[in-house]
Amino acid sequence: MHLDKQMTDLKFNVAQLLREEVGARRNYTFTENALPLDDDMTLRQLDGKVRFTRTTTGVLADADAAGIVELPCIRCLNPAHQQLHIQFQDEFHSRIEVNTGMPLPKPDEEDPFFIDESHLLDLGEALREYALLEMPMQPLCRPDCKGLCPTCGADRNQGECGCVTDEDDDRFAVLKSLLND
Repeated sequence: MHLDKQMTDLKFNVAQLLREEVGARRNYTFTENALPLDDDMTLRQLDGKVRFTRTTTGVLADADAAGIVELPCIRCLNPAHQQLHIQFQDEFHSRIEVNTGMPLPKPDEEDPFFIDESHLLDLGEALREYALLEMPMQPLCRPDCKGLCPTCGADRNQGECGCVTDEDDDRFAVLKSLLND
């Protein structure tokens, strides 16, 4: 899946931090109106804070953020607004040495995050990936959602549809007769 990257305010200049000793820290807060998660989902009202710590190969980001995503309810298919809490710690590796401009070796990690050549750390992609991991598997519009009628498809939250449901299943009649004996 290819996602066109939109400009966000989630890029931080870490050039000065990369010039400092290992263990140096910076704290930031951020607010973003919308962060696209994929072609259909957007994380809205994103607020958070991040602490950057200088490491030997780059910067460790310790982020704590919250936002709202709209998903279809699994029972009635109406929009369900879900609050996401995103917490992660991940390292962003430098591609070039900040003082000399010399290229640095690639880290051993399988899929690392990088600081770009301008020493900008883009927190948006990491937030997007961790937000997708926090998505609820069964989003509900409300805890007591009644769902759709399996016969006519009417939304049971709007009222009863009048369909008669047959509770007995003939396939289990023989087993049911064993309980009666």
